[in-house]
Amino acid sequence: MFNLCDTFDGTDTLNVNSFIFNLSISIGGAVQHNTGIDDICRTMNDSSGGTPLQRYAKVHGLPGGDHCTDVKFTDLVKSFNDTTKGVVGVRQWTYQMCTEFGFFWTTDLKDCLFGHNIPLHFYIQICNDLFGPQITVQTIQKAVDTTNTYYGGRQPNVTNVVFPNGSLDPYHAMSVLHDLNNSTKAVVISGHAHGDDMIYSANETQSLKDAHNLITNELQEYLK
Repeated sequence: MFNLCDTFDGTDTLNVNSFIFNLSISIGGAVQHNTGIDDICRTMNDSSGGTPLQRYAKVHGLPGGDHCTDVKFTDLVKSFNDTTKGVVGVRQWTYQMCTEFGFFWTTDLKDCLFGHNIPLHFYIQICNDLFGPQITVQTIQKAVDTTNTYYGGRQPNVTNVVFPNGSLDPYHAMSVLHDLNNSTKAVVISGHAHGDDMIYSANETQSLKDAHNLITNELQEYLK
């Protein structure tokens, strides 16, 4: 149903974690970047598409796609180790998660769609395999505490900054969501994801227009 790249060994916990992680990206990536959410909802709500699992296979882009679904943890780590020119950001972002931020996408919430199949340990193992066994739960927690202390967490001591956030972006929960002072503003853009404030178009929502106006006005004040 999911056009697996290899025979699936369900007794290997890391392979199970890796498989579910790959399946979760179909929704996680769409929500994070606000692309194709309506199509996902339409497919999942269409009972003629088979069982919910069969519908999710369609959401995942398979069958019918050109790519198979990786199920081996070693293949996932190998992809993160790719440093060729065409692969930008994945390894670097993973390093930042392992040594600065945390920000791991786990399935620890009760009644999560993907069960408890993407635990914290899965990411610790990725950090170990990519960057060495010196990275542990303890070192990551210390790194997160150090990062928040250095930069100020949700209360950074800064001026002349705008913090744009998208209401659809899960990461907005960890951002600055309220004005900190007269020159440091925060704006939550309704119905958008992160990065949308950097794009202009003729069909902008009113919320995005308001955010662009705020950013422009603040920049003009900074430059006076």
